Amino acid sequence: MRTNYNIASIIVIDSRGIIRGHSDVMMIDRPYERLPNLEMIDAPSFLADDDEIAENERVFQISVPVTDHGERIGTVHLQYSKDEIQQAVDRMNLRIMRIGFISILFGALIAMLLALHITRPVSILTKSVAAIGEGRLDTRIQIDSVREIETLAGTFNEMARRLEEGQKVLVDKKRMEKELEIAHDIQETLLPSTLPHLRNYEMDVYYHPASQVGGDYFDLIPLDDRHMYVVVGDVAGKGVPGLVVMAMVRVIVRALALQRENPEQLLRRLNSLLKKDMKKNLFVTLFCGLLDATDGTLVFASAAHMPLLVYRGRDRLVQMLWTKAKPLGLFEDSVFAKDLEENTIKLMPGDLFMQYTDGLTEMKNSDGDEFGMERMMQLAVDEAAGGARHFLGKIKEHLRSFRGDEAQSDDLTLLTVNALPEGMERAPADRMELLDRVVFD
Repeated sequence: MRTNYNIASIIVIDSRGIIRGHSDVMMIDRPYERLPNLEMIDAPSFLADDDEIAENERVFQISVPVTDHGERIGTVHLQYSKDEIQQAVDRMNLRIMRIGFISILFGALIAMLLALHITRPVSILTKSVAAIGEGRLDTRIQIDSVREIETLAGTFNEMARRLEEGQKVLVDKKRMEKELEIAHDIQETLLPSTLPHLRNYEMDVYYHPASQVGGDYFDLIPLDDRHMYVVVGDVAGKGVPGLVVMAMVRVIVRALALQRENPEQLLRRLNSLLKKDMKKNLFVTLFCGLLDATDGTLVFASAAHMPLLVYRGRDRLVQMLWTKAKPLGLFEDSVFAKDLEENTIKLMPGDLFMQYTDGLTEMKNSDGDEFGMERMMQLAVDEAAGGARHFLGKIKEHLRSFRGDEAQSDDLTLLTVNALPEGMERAPADRMELLDRVVFD
């Protein structure tokens, strides 16, 4: 769908009619409902016996069964917008009218020749429209999983490759805006819309992409009522490419975190998986920490990410904890693991730690000056005692004042976690407040 903007949706259902794959993740595990006003089209000769094509006023729908050893285990429904086809037909009609007018002037013979010339592109267009329903595509994604998922993935990749080859995509401003709008909606679903509630802890996040779609990534993954993974990452790339890598990292990190991997092992396994699939010159920096709310222990490891800042409430001091490591996705495991190390700190009541991306420290004002680490550490000394939300709000105020009218050049993420003083408890932010602060700020 990222490379062909005329695909309205792709839906994978199992044999019971339950949605197992959807371009809108909110539809997963819901019963499949057929589009209204769909009418079946007589199947062209090039379709397989069980393939179907239907249409309504907006889309063509191609339905392809997924089989395993002769048994039908599901169905893939692909809906293809008629907008591009209608535009092409409109352009062709205008061309026919112009050529027809000229043909009348030059006589019947020239008109016949021109008619023949016009018929050929119309025939090519008709064949291209019919080819949408073929559905026999080559595999593009290699995955190691259960047999049924491999079968569904192969079917999807086969269909995507065929559609990609059959279409001549004209990239214009309107389509680019539509792509970014879709990507923005997808990114909303990937980033947390609520923060978990951890007893005796307050947390907050500030996320501000440089463009409509960003490559920064953060996540708070509760494992139980006292353990939580804290993840902040930065993809080397903005826009849609950064979003794709971010989505891949999020899926893998969540899967490994829920398997109770420690931070060092999680980063090693993540690097091995990314090294296989990521293109050259793409990489990810990532901080990964496991917080035990019972005793305030934070075990963390970092893949070339920004240093962890820890505010000690008792002494009103800020510690900067650097880690040696290489970025994810560039090196084999033996090289990557050489400098990777796992560290442990203990948070006392009143302490606060913050993790962020370089878009914060490298933000520039109109004079070309960077916000810098020194300003951020001084802000922590002055404001962190007020808690995670208070501190984050003060940073936002200072960033706006510092940047002025200068355009933001890089994505910015700041995540703060505060061990509350004894006897203090703050309610978690509600969902709408968080969405306003995290996604749309």
